[in-house]
Amino acid sequence: MKFRIIAVGRGAPKPIKTMVDDYIKRLQRMAPTLLVEIAEERRTTASSSNTAQLLKKEAGRIRDKIPPGAVVVPLEITAPIISSTDLATKINRQADSGEREICFIIGGPDGLDKSLLNNPWKISFGPMTFPHMLVRVMLLEQLYRAMTILERVPYHR
Repeated sequence: MKFRIIAVGRGAPKPIKTMVDDYIKRLQRMAPTLLVEIAEERRTTASSSNTAQLLKKEAGRIRDKIPPGAVVVPLEITAPIISSTDLATKINRQADSGEREICFIIGGPDGLDKSLLNNPWKISFGPMTFPHMLVRVMLLEQLYRAMTILERVPYHR
């Protein structure tokens, strides 16, 4: 199983980058993991029609980075909330069904275009809003936790 995380936004602050790098390094031992950053579209006005257009542009660039055949899992605030063990179970089911790569998508401050949310599997970290750079760390930690559950490594306890 491979993990790819496509995230909108570049240039994480050093403490965030340090944590991201640490979890990617830990995950590499169990599942090859790649973080792909997509530049955020420049916001010039706060109108919702402009935001929708910008999200569509970001979505196009995101789609270009999704490998063929990958299971796509967008992070979306209204998606079901699952436990760490449920995440591990879902990852294991994907691996058992022959899937080779799971591609998680993290949107920017305005979220993701609706076209990217039409997936059977979506996850949420709850109704609170988190900085999208911090969500990278949260997702990587949960992926690491899920893999330790599957490999019966004591970390998850």
